[in-house]
Amino acid sequence: MMAPNVWIPSTKTLQRPLRLADPYTSILTSISHPDNENAIHVRLHDTEYISPNDQRVILEQVARMLRISDRDERDVKQFHQIQPEAKNKCFGRIFRSPSIFEDMVKSILLCNAPWRRTLDMAQALCELQFELKGHKRKRVTNPRSKAKNSADEVQSIGNFPNSMELNILDEETLKKRCNLGYRAKIILELATSIENGEVKLQNFEKALDAESMEKIYDMLNKKKGFGPFACANILMCIGYYQRIPTDSETFRHVKEIHGRRKKVTEKDVKEIYDKYAPFQCLAYWLELSEYYQSRFGKLSELPRSEYHTITGSYKLRTSIPK
Repeated sequence: MMAPNVWIPSTKTLQRPLRLADPYTSILTSISHPDNENAIHVRLHDTEYISPNDQRVILEQVARMLRISDRDERDVKQFHQIQPEAKNKCFGRIFRSPSIFEDMVKSILLCNAPWRRTLDMAQALCELQFELKGHKRKRVTNPRSKAKNSADEVQSIGNFPNSMELNILDEETLKKRCNLGYRAKIILELATSIENGEVKLQNFEKALDAESMEKIYDMLNKKKGFGPFACANILMCIGYYQRIPTDSETFRHVKEIHGRRKKVTEKDVKEIYDKYAPFQCLAYWLELSEYYQSRFGKLSELPRSEYHTITGSYKLRTSIPK
């Protein structure tokens, strides 16, 4: 639901900019999976030619977002053996960003903010990236759509900024332009640590076992601004599901769905979901998504104007990061 992702219910299409091999260049991309077809369709807009290298980079991003890999396939099958209900509901792959950097920044945006503000901050970052490229914002109506709600309007905003683009900005500009508050400093420090080689994101993606994942967690947790919630969320995006990103929404869910009458703690969360190890996050998100759909209706049919309502608490807060 966070920019620059745009889901178009009428055509069941995900649309967003994706990077080409040149990390400063993006192209608007539509991704769909037509009924009764085994193939995923990837359409690039406003171009007549794409090089084999650019095509490879685009498809790698699509595969990352949709978790299309041998590793993901194994994880889904193992999770379905542990939790057959998930297989019956075709659940097992949690959507993520085309890059680990975008996942990390969005994890920071989720901390200490109502869901509506998180959405606004992500939107503002994409708009800033668009303006830095010298574009003027415009609004385009999807010509294939027959629906009249705002979810079927595609807004030309920028891509989510990468570490190179953010590294040239100063903290005050980023803070004021995108209403990031204290997050501006954390995000800029992250971008700088990546650009100077201190943080090597390629090592994150190569981490396959629990031991290496825990090392990444410990390394991130030592950085200012990366508390347990953000770190666990990042690990979940990499593919490590044992640490549930725990915040007040998690506690609300456990208390309401699992009937805990006392004050809910992380001990309660572990007690409930450890039986699904090593896929605790998947079991939790299966329950949470089912809860949201019971309350708000089918999420894939929800207009973008209603995205901010998708929470069990309108004052959702996470623990204050270090």
